Amino acid sequence: MADETNEGSGVTRLSFIKASAGVAAGMAAVGAPAVASAREETGVETKPSTPTPDEPVTAYVRDASRGEVTVLAGTSEKTYKDRALVRRLMAAAPRDESSR
Repeated sequence: MADETNEGSGVTRLSFIKASAGVAAGMAAVGAPAVASAREETGVETKPSTPTPDEPVTAYVRDASRGEVTVLAGTSEKTYKDRALVRRLMAAAPRDESSR
């Protein structure tokens, strides 16, 4: 009964359950690095370890409310939607206390 074939598809209930379990395990493995990185400590201010490269990579927050950040490298520019990165960049941004 657990090994019944779906009409003409060649898929049994047992093979479907096994495949579903494999997909769920794979998704858990893919999600694990994201969970681990979410637990990392937030950025810590430090002194640069090397001089500025010839073509630095620059990122700026295009629209904080939408979580958009634009990355510039050489003559290339790409905009990404990454709310977590935008939150971290905004938290790391120096604040001018004299203008408040």
